[in-house]
Amino acid sequence: MRRRSFLRNMAIAIPAASCMPYFDLLAAPNIKKVKITNVKCVRVKIGFRASALVKIETDAGVIGIGECHHDENSFGAKDMVLNVFKPILMGQDPFDLERLVFKMSTRTSYYGGNHGIPTHAITGIEIALWDIIGKLNDQPVHKILGGGSHRNQVRAYATMRPADLLSKDSCAEFAEKMKRIKFTAAKIDYIRDQQWERLDNRMVSNREIDKNARGFQNLRDAVGDDFDIAVHTHWEMDFDSALRLAHAVAPIKPWWLEDPLPFAYNEQWVKLTEKSPVPISTGENLYTRDDFRPFIVNQGVNKIEIDVSMAGGLLEAKKIADLAETYYMSVATHNVAGPVATIASAHWAATVREFSGHEAFMNNPINADGKSCNGDPEVLGYGIDMLKDGYLQFNDKPGLGINLNEALIKKKYMLPDETWWD
Repeated sequence: MRRRSFLRNMAIAIPAASCMPYFDLLAAPNIKKVKITNVKCVRVKIGFRASALVKIETDAGVIGIGECHHDENSFGAKDMVLNVFKPILMGQDPFDLERLVFKMSTRTSYYGGNHGIPTHAITGIEIALWDIIGKLNDQPVHKILGGGSHRNQVRAYATMRPADLLSKDSCAEFAEKMKRIKFTAAKIDYIRDQQWERLDNRMVSNREIDKNARGFQNLRDAVGDDFDIAVHTHWEMDFDSALRLAHAVAPIKPWWLEDPLPFAYNEQWVKLTEKSPVPISTGENLYTRDDFRPFIVNQGVNKIEIDVSMAGGLLEAKKIADLAETYYMSVATHNVAGPVATIASAHWAATVREFSGHEAFMNNPINADGKSCNGDPEVLGYGIDMLKDGYLQFNDKPGLGINLNEALIKKKYMLPDETWWD
């Protein structure tokens, strides 16, 4: 059954059945059910990290495309998609998305629980299911997710930095670049003598604190007062160092100080948030409502940052954002995925009322003109620029609006020894 005939049958069936009792309507023979007929997965590197693309096929002739959050080579995500979750999905109705996600999540107990690679795999599948549901409803995902859109474009912030924060000339050059590509916000790594992924300890010296005070003031002087600056750390400080850094950067009025403490919740997060002169944010390493809940209900942060590709998918991220809203917390995104998951994340962001900014990686030369982010946009078949004047754009096509350029991916972005999903 092709999508066009399916939609035509639906259009005929619904008016004709509108006077039927509810249960008769459900039993109406013209209302066709859709079934999943195949689930495929391929490992690629479209952005700056490996990820797995998911393709779900249906008997309506409609397909959905999703992208899993990265692991080192995406072997784990692909294994989970094809060998653990595909048997659960086969023959199922994609409209039963929440039930299917629940069934998949209960299957992960001895693969790491609802964390890590199993959740990455579920999220890639969930994004593809939303793509199908949007297409079958002839609506963009952001129009049907959790009550519809609050905005028709999504403010982005650039994750890139001056070559040298301690150089006024370097900061001025960065400010000119932001002005040229029309971004109004950026997330900037703080200065640290140790590499964040190879720490010896969590203590930050006074010399490092002073360098950050000077460097971020240089940046503020260069970009002006109307440009939002998030101070970026990697869960790498002890409490004392985090509080001293917060005071050091307070004069520039940062948008937020991101991930200053190790990412597991404890009472020090509450203490830091109470004592800090700047907003504290975290979330990029958290999975599902269970991980976010203590930070929100105990006011362990001022803002939360959700990585849709890690948190459990679009619907789960919407539930997390709704919980944050009840505590008057605004929401931003973390996003290190490729273009497919970036577009999916933007659809979610459009549905969040208290949304502040969406991460856009701009360091790839292919994104230097400010019209795209997170890798090669040509893989999307999107028809319009991903970014315009610092805002992620929607093409208003059904689903995610993606028409995957499979030929380009096969030619340039397959990981070594990988075979295409056909």
